[in-house]
Amino acid sequence: MTSSTWRVAAWGAGATIVTLFGSTLAGVVLGEIVFEVMPGHSLAAPRPLNIALAAIPAIAGLLAGSATWGILMGRLARFGNSRRMAVAGILGFVPITIVLAIALLSLEPIAVEKLGAQFPVHRVFTLFFVPTAFLVGGASAWAIGIGLNYGKQAWRIAVRVGLVSATAFLVINLAMEDAGWVVGAPRAAERFTMLTVMFAGMIGAALSGGAVLGWTLSTRSPTL
Repeated sequence: MTSSTWRVAAWGAGATIVTLFGSTLAGVVLGEIVFEVMPGHSLAAPRPLNIALAAIPAIAGLLAGSATWGILMGRLARFGNSRRMAVAGILGFVPITIVLAIALLSLEPIAVEKLGAQFPVHRVFTLFFVPTAFLVGGASAWAIGIGLNYGKQAWRIAVRVGLVSATAFLVINLAMEDAGWVVGAPRAAERFTMLTVMFAGMIGAALSGGAVLGWTLSTRSPTL
């Protein structure tokens, strides 16, 4: 790749980590703050109103970040329809993220009980989150490709970005295990091991997936 293409890939990675990961994290943090300051909050039996109010900034963060990301990816591809790309960014990232988050939260106790008896907890974590990285990265890239009128090529882009994102998450996961950050290990909860490994993997997936998507868009002819 030329130096200009490397710069585009780096720009794609930076735009992805700031807009998608950054806005999602900010929304979740704000939602947690709202939940904590609401009277009568309880993790054991939270009030429906508390949950609904806490969800507002979280969803707002998802919507704003994904819309901005779609617009920026459109600019990389030299595509002028910002509204279309904002919608593509939202539809590619928000639904799959919400569905998978709900699914993971619902399946966690079942997985720990059933699979945890047969496999180490950190392997169950890997089994769940690596495919999640593939699905989020692939769905987001596919929507961008559809927004750019790439047709069937959008699927190729989706598979490429999804595989790179999943591989990055897996590599980071295994590297952190080797460094002593093992999900489910003794005293792992005291230093928030699962959250640390999950966020590190998500950052790696966003950076690598964004870089590949940015590079891919920069090598294609402008779409009218």
